[in-house]
Order: sequence, then C-alpha cells, then structure tokens
Amino acid sequence: MECFAHPNEKAVGLCKSCAKGVCRTCAIEVDRGLACSDACKSYAQALSQLQVASIHNIGLYSVQRFAQPLFALVFLCTGVYLLSAYPTDGFTWFVLAAGGVFAFVSAATWLKLARQK
Repeated sequence: MECFAHPNEKAVGLCKSCAKGVCRTCAIEVDRGLACSDACKSYAQALSQLQVASIHNIGLYSVQRFAQPLFALVFLCTGVYLLSAYPTDGFTWFVLAAGGVFAFVSAATWLKLARQK
C-alpha cells in the first residue's frame, strides 16, 4: 500500500479516522493509532478513547448478568414479605413490579447470551 499523499512512498499504517494509507512523513501519532492530517487527528483520538472505554465496560457487562438476577430476587422477596404484611399498600405492588421487571430483563439477557454461544 502506498501513502495517499506521496504515491511513491510505502505506507507504514492506516489513518484511524479515514483508513487512508500514510507514510512516515504524513503519519501523526495519536493514542493507539495514526492520523493522516490535523482534520482527522481529533476524530482518531476520539475513536481511541472510545475503544479504551469499551474495553473497560466489558467488565461491567459481565457484572450486569449477575446483578440483575440478584436485584430481581431481592425485590421479589421483599415484595412477598410486604404483601403478607401490607397487602393493600401501593408501595408493596411497586416493589413486586420492580422485581418482575428485573426478572424479565435478567431472563432476556441470559437468553440472548445463550443464543450467541
């Protein structure tokens, strides 16, 4: 591959923003990549930051799979207790509904993961 600005020069990499080939002279280093020009530099830097944030969020997604069923269990158990003590209270029904929502979202998450495997 050749540089987009210097056709006789070999490209050392691709611009993270527009994927043009860049030679050593044209390459502008950004965090975890290269940019071809000042116009692409800010966008390439933003893409690098997004990649780092996405990598860090992978752990949060894993925790979510276990936190949702736990919240569902806590809300449903609390709702059942409140139902026995205060059967006509609106808050009791709110807690039960919240537990049902967490249970539904949790089941949908687990089913989605099961289909991906």
